Amino acid sequence: MAIGTRWGHLGDNMRISILKVALLAAVAALPSVASAKGMMKPPPGACAFGKKWIATGTICSFNCDPKTMVCAQQLCVNGGLNLVLPCYDGFCAVKCGG
Repeated sequence: MAIGTRWGHLGDNMRISILKVALLAAVAALPSVASAKGMMKPPPGACAFGKKWIATGTICSFNCDPKTMVCAQQLCVNGGLNLVLPCYDGFCAVKCGG
């Protein structure tokens, strides 16, 4: 077997490997693109919390402390989250983003 033939075969394998890596990278990027599209268009006046939108005028709880059973609450007003009175876990508004 000539040296040129071996190098040609090696080049074909490298091209196939690079193509596989490129395809895997494209497939891995699809879920992040889909989630980014969902975050792009919020409802009017909505607030972002994590990767979820909270409707304006909604109160939700977060940062619950399992020892004290106290949660912080926030109110979404025209795109801004404002802290309101804390609450006990059993009497809180729904969890933000949950």
